[in-house]
Amino acid sequence: MRLFIKRVVVSSAVVLSVLITYIAAGIFMPLRFNGETAEIYIPRGATLRQAINILSQACGMRNLTALYLVGRMQGIGRRLKPGYYLLHDAIGPLEVLQKFSDGDTIKTKVTVIPGHSLREIRPAMTAAGIVDFDGKCNDPAVMVQLKIDGPSLEGYLLPETYIIEKGTPAMEVIAMMVRLLRARYPQDFAVRAKDLGMSEHQVLTLASIIEKEAQLDTERPIISAVYHNRLRLGMPLQADPTAIYGLKGFGEGVRATDLRLDTPYNTYKIVGLPPGPIASPSLASIRAAIHPSGVPYLYFVAKKDGSHHFSTTYREHLNAIQRYKRQGVH
Repeated sequence: MRLFIKRVVVSSAVVLSVLITYIAAGIFMPLRFNGETAEIYIPRGATLRQAINILSQACGMRNLTALYLVGRMQGIGRRLKPGYYLLHDAIGPLEVLQKFSDGDTIKTKVTVIPGHSLREIRPAMTAAGIVDFDGKCNDPAVMVQLKIDGPSLEGYLLPETYIIEKGTPAMEVIAMMVRLLRARYPQDFAVRAKDLGMSEHQVLTLASIIEKEAQLDTERPIISAVYHNRLRLGMPLQADPTAIYGLKGFGEGVRATDLRLDTPYNTYKIVGLPPGPIASPSLASIRAAIHPSGVPYLYFVAKKDGSHHFSTTYREHLNAIQRYKRQGVH
């Protein structure tokens, strides 16, 4: 009898040892992929078992039951986050499930720089894997959905650094960026715009021109005043950056021939604001657009240090142009 009990105990111990080894292999054994890394996608609504099957297909793991049981015991199935995951060789199966639970997905950093136009923003979004971003920039249905009273997203993408999960739909990214812009508006944005007789679209249009003209924050409200004064008097804004918008990059510079081009955006040819923004304005430029300085200036010319000389009369402006040309300012 003792011998029988001893054999049972030994057999049980062996079975337990095998079971422990089986479970340990299922949750701790380092995974191996066909290469040093593997990228896998967990779809929205996937169950724990489905997620484990996807993992198994990527690495050939066969011991799935133990991982499933441990995952269920830890409640991971209720916390699975969809998305793309980057996995490295030698990671343990339980670590992978924890990544699925934590939502440690592949993320990309995208920075929208103040003064950048869609022409410059599009490549960054495409490089970040935002599929169909380009196609939605001028989509009338998108403008209606986001209540944008203009032809495109130009000017409505807040300059900011965004952390975007791979696979996020373009519309979701765009809506987030536009929503953030509006959330960051100055508190008196709507009141000031109404007092000035301007719509949101017009404010952003003016702010985008200020953004392209101003290098110093202290000058933004003064440049804004110049344009407000011109608008009030019915004078053309004559803002150089508008002449090349949509035709070439701002970095290519503005030539005298550009100022003679007949485009809807060329404020040397049209009176009033162009049809829409020409770039993404900073919050400082938006604030300046609704809070212009109380100065009578109608003209300004750039100086060598990036600041500007402001003038009230055309004669004074011509004198300033000659003075700074002699100093090598273009």
